[in-house]
Amino acid sequence: MTAIVPCGRFAPSPTGLLHPGSLLAAFGSWLLARHHGGLWRLRVEDVDPPRTVPGAAASQLQALAAFGLVHDGPVLWQSNRGEAYQAALDVLLASDLAFTCHCSRSELAASGGIHHRCVARQPRPDPAVRFRVPPGSVVRFDDGLRGPQQ
Repeated sequence: MTAIVPCGRFAPSPTGLLHPGSLLAAFGSWLLARHHGGLWRLRVEDVDPPRTVPGAAASQLQALAAFGLVHDGPVLWQSNRGEAYQAALDVLLASDLAFTCHCSRSELAASGGIHHRCVARQPRPDPAVRFRVPPGSVVRFDDGLRGPQQ
């Protein structure tokens, strides 16, 4: 059996200089990964072309390196991962673990934001894909800071 390696990540958007708050978030993620003997990955969120500032990604990566926040493995670029995301989505849809949904926010609100099938009155040009959650399901996990969550 292969041991699970803890992995942290930081995903800046190349919309300008690295914000101090983003640097703090990156530092926290890096510290947690290193504390647990894990890897720290970078994924540039370059999927909003109108807001992308030329040279911002390079500047942000240089700033992280200047602060000693060295990443493991290659930098992933969100815009280059469409095939991987589509393949994962296709598996979820084919396995009936997700469904295409045309519901508006108001239609979702009417059911408390949780529904088990699309109830849209009319198709939308930009449908969402939602996880199929069986009725009565409860999600539980341990948050490293807040403890058990449900």
